[in-house]
Amino acid sequence: MVSNSVINQFSTMNNIMDQYVNQIMQQAGIANLPEDFKKDYVAKLSAEAQRRLGIMAMGEMDEQGLKDFEQLMEENKEQNPQALMEFFKARIPDFENKVTVALKQFAEEFVDGAAKLKKASN
Repeated sequence: MVSNSVINQFSTMNNIMDQYVNQIMQQAGIANLPEDFKKDYVAKLSAEAQRRLGIMAMGEMDEQGLKDFEQLMEENKEQNPQALMEFFKARIPDFENKVTVALKQFAEEFVDGAAKLKKASN
């Protein structure tokens, strides 16, 4: 059974990512979507942002770090977000800054893409 603390950690991380995605949608000028469509879109963008963070993290680790990560995932099927953050911080120098850079790049690509779509539709 999944503990309440794990559920709360995931909920907090998802809320933070959703807030971030809502901010970049605002920057892109597309925050006024119908609520049901917006909810799905936020979920998809959040998943993409998390995927990019995962790719960044995997690319920053050496072979031993990747083996340790695989072992961590096998041992912790519930995927404790706090444990994952501690793991990455311990193995990736300047991890928090690298997360910031990756998310900033994602936001810039998204906002630029939205602007191009708006321009093409006019």
